[in-house]
Amino acid sequence: MVRSNQEQLTSAWRALAGVESGQGWRVIDVARGKNGVMQAGRCFPGREESLVIGTRGLRVGSDADLPRGQGFSVAYIDPVDSACDWAWFALSRTSVGQPALFAMMAADLLALFSQVGGYDGERIRVAMLGRIRAWQDFMKRDRFGVLGPEAELGLFGELVVLRDIIGSGVAAADAVSYWAGPEDGLQDYLIGTGALEVKSTVSTVGFVAEIGSLEQLDDSLRQPLYVAAVRLSLSPDGQTLPEICAELEAVLVEETGSPLALKDKMISAGYVDSMSEKYSRRFFLQHIGYRLVGPDSPRLIRGNVPAAVQRAKYALDLEVIPEVASEFGAIVDSLGDGTTWN
Repeated sequence: MVRSNQEQLTSAWRALAGVESGQGWRVIDVARGKNGVMQAGRCFPGREESLVIGTRGLRVGSDADLPRGQGFSVAYIDPVDSACDWAWFALSRTSVGQPALFAMMAADLLALFSQVGGYDGERIRVAMLGRIRAWQDFMKRDRFGVLGPEAELGLFGELVVLRDIIGSGVAAADAVSYWAGPEDGLQDYLIGTGALEVKSTVSTVGFVAEIGSLEQLDDSLRQPLYVAAVRLSLSPDGQTLPEICAELEAVLVEETGSPLALKDKMISAGYVDSMSEKYSRRFFLQHIGYRLVGPDSPRLIRGNVPAAVQRAKYALDLEVIPEVASEFGAIVDSLGDGTTWN
């Protein structure tokens, strides 16, 4: 589906590129519904590829409220349709944007429209802007559409923990909302008054984890603070990254009727469905160990390094921090208010 959407958009942009025009928008409809419309467009004289989105209802906010990304811009525009009670905004590739990556993004939004096109205008707009913000996070990661091996491993581990959280009885929508890692949260999960930082390994000996900052294991910022140590192995009996993603999406659909919240988080984390064939490694879960970070835990934090040390990254042997649980359900009550049970 994504490839077909991409071909449709590319064909429309190619047709518009040859239009002789002085100023303003030239567009071709690519999808239309009662309360929303999507058009491939070019704004002359610049002629940059754009996706023009219109939704029924008044304009909300200003350009300053709209997402911006490396390689694209978003701005409200004057109506390009006779419907004056609609709000319009354009997603446009900038000069530094990669055409192929922008086309992938636009095709994903077109696929999203096919799922939300029956909503009212405001819900369509919120869904579209939410997905664009996810792509904003994606672009910040300076990737070409595919996660590297370490990032793939890390993301798989975070999804294993998400599955464990849902399996403990937390509502799926709430569990996804707790996942802060894709938006560069200080820890991967912010739950109630506490937090979880996820570390993953395929090593069979020891558990050395990379700690990204002085704040990551600082339990003075959120309490309690746990490290979820996810030990995986590469095995034909395991799951690929797309497979565990599809499993969790199915849970979201069953509980909420829609996987969109998880899809937004996955894009923010650097994963897009159209690149799923690139992820062939199969990970098998050996063990999850929840380790409580406390005053005696070895770590570097602002409170125990010289004031002149402004930032630091370091490797830590997690096995020196005692394991207190092997499933999320055993620690959830310690995390304070904020959890919702099925």
